[in-house]
Amino acid sequence: MTTENTINGIALIEIKETEEATENSHAMDVITPNEQENMNNGNEETEEATEINQLCPMRDENSPNEQNETNRGKQRCRYRSRYVFWKCKLWMCILSVFIVLAIATVIGLVLYSVVHVDEDEKIDKTLYVVSRYYNGTLRIVNQEFTPELLLPKSQKSEFLSGQLKDMLSRLYSSSPALGRYFVNAGLNSFSNGSVTAYYWLKFEIPSEHSKLIKYTLSEEVLVNVFRQHLYDQELEENRNLHIDPSSLSLQVADGKGVTS
Repeated sequence: MTTENTINGIALIEIKETEEATENSHAMDVITPNEQENMNNGNEETEEATEINQLCPMRDENSPNEQNETNRGKQRCRYRSRYVFWKCKLWMCILSVFIVLAIATVIGLVLYSVVHVDEDEKIDKTLYVVSRYYNGTLRIVNQEFTPELLLPKSQKSEFLSGQLKDMLSRLYSSSPALGRYFVNAGLNSFSNGSVTAYYWLKFEIPSEHSKLIKYTLSEEVLVNVFRQHLYDQELEENRNLHIDPSSLSLQVADGKGVTS
């Protein structure tokens, strides 16, 4: 009787343990929504970690190439920056040189205009007391002779005389060698033969003038200055008077044949 009770008790205990294990297994199978969400998040994190672990070796394998490309890009940027800077620096240097030259030129011109003294301004005109006259002839080839030119007060005669006088005055007054001595010029008359004009020149010189007359105010020098002026004017198409350089002649006059 006792043995049967004991066996029955053991059997009951095993049945209870079996029932508890079954209940626990059912309890484990029943999962709440929060627990399911936590499990899903855990699975996602595990998958992300797995993907990261799979990608990391690839990044590590490609990292040297990416680093090389980055270094090359940086080197190109540095080279371009240096090139642009060098070009800017070169242009700045060239511009600075031009600016300095322009400033130096302006300063030089200002100083020259202030310091420079014209030698003709130093000359005392009161010392020029001796008058010297010359009579000359020239031939105007682009004018036709008319009887009106024989009349000194006629319109054509006065117009042509004014042109010749203006040309002679500008010519000799602007001459570096003769300008300081030149006084006046004019026309005496015209004659036929492609319009031949008779003109006169007046100069004033100091009392000591022997060398001046021999070397500076000689007939040859005066004619050569006039002839050179005509040669220089040959290229001008709009000139009013065409004078034959070979027709020039000049001689010293006593002033009696000069009409002012």
